[in-house]
Amino acid sequence: MSRSHQPERLTRLACHGQCRPDPARHAHHDQLLRVESDPDAMVDLFETAVTWAELEYPTDTTIAPHEWLDFAQRHRWHDPERMLRIFGLATDIALRAAPAPAPAALDMAMAAGSGICPALDPVEPPRRRLRVASP
Repeated sequence: MSRSHQPERLTRLACHGQCRPDPARHAHHDQLLRVESDPDAMVDLFETAVTWAELEYPTDTTIAPHEWLDFAQRHRWHDPERMLRIFGLATDIALRAAPAPAPAALDMAMAAGSGICPALDPVEPPRRRLRVASP
């Protein structure tokens, strides 16, 4: 069997009958299934993870990082624990790289004079005068 047919055979083994990806996401689904058997597919997974926050991936044709761990759990693998580690690490990389949005209340509080949390000027500690007791 040639190398080009091997990933396809493993795809059928790894994807059980209950898995029905959206037709538009089917190509990315199959690429994720090849991660176990194709080193290039694993490199592609990690490249996607590293660049997820920087590039705009089409959401209609791409399985997003927050779905990768669930994807790994729902499929059959030759080494399930290893695949959970791989997809878990890729998910962690992608989601950590995403900038966290600032909560609206924090933005308002940081605005000078917002009334919620006014800007504080540096305050000097009060000067204390010590009195010496007379004998």
